[in-house]
Amino acid sequence: MSYGNREMHKATCADCGKECDVPFKPDGTRPVYCRECYS
Repeated sequence: MSYGNREMHKATCADCGKECDVPFKPDGTRPVYCRECYS
């Protein structure tokens, strides 16, 4: 999946704990999920 020229940020999946790249800066108030857990 391509996000164009958007800057990617490292995050840890709230479900499985794997490190993943997301196209937004996690703010710590909402959970972040990797592609596998999100689908």
